[in-house]
Amino acid sequence: MSEPAIAYGRKSFDDPDERTSSVDDQHLFAEAYARSHGFDLLGFYGDDGITGATMERPGLQAALKVLASGKIRILIIEDVDRLGRDAEHIHHMVKLFRLYQVTVHTVSTGRIDDLVFAFKAIIGEQQRMRIAYTTRRGLKGKARRGGVTGGKVLGYRREITGQDAGGRDVDRLVIDDPQSELVQRIFNLYSEGQSLKQICAILNRDGIPSPRARERGKYNAGVWNPTTLSGDPSLGEGILNNEIYIGRRIFNRRIWVEVPNDNRGFSRRPRLNPETEWIINDQPELRIIDQTLWDAVKVRQKEARAARDAKYKLTGNPLGGAKRPAHLLSGLVTCGACEAPFLATGAGRWRCKSHRTGTCTNGSITTRELEERALAGIRDRLLTPEIIGRFAAKLQTELEAMHRANHADRHHVEGELVETRRRIAKLVSRIEEDDDAPRALTVRLKELETIEAGLEIALVKAPEPTVVRLPANYEAVYSRAVAELETHLSSSDGAVARQAIRPIIEKIVVQPGSARGGKRRPIQLYGDLYRMLEFAQSACAPNAQKPRPVRDGAFVIPLVAGTGFEPVTFRL
Repeated sequence: MSEPAIAYGRKSFDDPDERTSSVDDQHLFAEAYARSHGFDLLGFYGDDGITGATMERPGLQAALKVLASGKIRILIIEDVDRLGRDAEHIHHMVKLFRLYQVTVHTVSTGRIDDLVFAFKAIIGEQQRMRIAYTTRRGLKGKARRGGVTGGKVLGYRREITGQDAGGRDVDRLVIDDPQSELVQRIFNLYSEGQSLKQICAILNRDGIPSPRARERGKYNAGVWNPTTLSGDPSLGEGILNNEIYIGRRIFNRRIWVEVPNDNRGFSRRPRLNPETEWIINDQPELRIIDQTLWDAVKVRQKEARAARDAKYKLTGNPLGGAKRPAHLLSGLVTCGACEAPFLATGAGRWRCKSHRTGTCTNGSITTRELEERALAGIRDRLLTPEIIGRFAAKLQTELEAMHRANHADRHHVEGELVETRRRIAKLVSRIEEDDDAPRALTVRLKELETIEAGLEIALVKAPEPTVVRLPANYEAVYSRAVAELETHLSSSDGAVARQAIRPIIEKIVVQPGSARGGKRRPIQLYGDLYRMLEFAQSACAPNAQKPRPVRDGAFVIPLVAGTGFEPVTFRL
């Protein structure tokens, strides 16, 4: 009885010279090998157009699943590099084959052992790296000659101008008039004040397909989206950032690197190359956008980024603040019964996350009830002169302690200088009183004068002492903040006001209760007093941010968020 077997075949997308047989041919070779060796080939699994650098291949995973069942113990492949071109992955599969008691046969050499696997795994990985290097080298040479090195670019088409000595096509980019008019339209719309979303809506409404409309995969709908226009400015991606539209072609600006994952696959992400490695060709004949329009778009992009950063308080991580909370209190409300987050569930209600799984019985509360009680608490209980007065006294103590610590070195220098001058005065007095004063006293006097000069220099370099005081008008600042709180929330720019108010709240805890909709249900609000100072300054007293002199030479300085202060808590 013939022994059952399966076969696997793969062909990568990066084999332009057809060095590897097709997946269909590998199937035929496996069938012929099985017949000649008396195997019963029960199935063939293939991956067409998938790199061997990843194990996230449907055909490979299906084959491994069949082998893991233990029903089949013969695997036929054309060669080891069809299983993969990563040595680590090959070694991992060898361990699986050993576990499943699978014997691997290659069409070229027959049955192979672990030693052959090890050598061919290394060779396969090096071949992949060599192919990548030679491909990149060839593209660099073509870029220097002005040839086409990438995919399609909106506004241009590839034109064959002849053939080289090796019989390969010689090409160049030329302007495609209909597409160039679309590019000019996009730039004009943006410079006239249309947002990225508005431009995409206009193009989609007019039935204009996006540049990736004909590609396979998730972009095949041909719908315009803002990232197609904006891209990544640092990488020159996106229609509005592509310098080819002003006649400047840049190659090798970036390189794609592989980021491995836990499934022995990888994702690719771009990495910016040093500018010295860029290949730049100035080709005025490819200019579509005049310089005035290009500069206007760059200015608006810069202003838009600055406005976005200011609005969402973005820092080093631009994505950190880009997603606005859907509600005023999103992410701030927790359940008093199980400490799980309270989530907005739609229809104007909030509910404990664990309530959905039946592990918590805390009922829902309406958005209106929650927000009104929170805002009333901020206004009537949190921003009060009594709380602010107690906090200001404690904060003043902490600031003075920090001031003393920061100027400890200066105080030490000042003390040393006073002591040195006292000794100098004592020596001078003794020398003047004794006509036969020992010479050693004069030498010591010169030493002390040198020390004095050094201490004076150190004192000049030390920072000037400042007495840190809280502004005397903080109570007035808070009174104005409270008075204008509801005005801010009801204004047309209420979203911005809510972003300013959210940091005031540390968290809100909703306790269990039977009242429908959350009425009279116990709620605790934890307030952040440091953030309250920032809110009052930014919302109502911009001048308080600037240092200004006060009596007895002290200075008022702007405050920053710190640690060491417990949030105030009260019931709503």
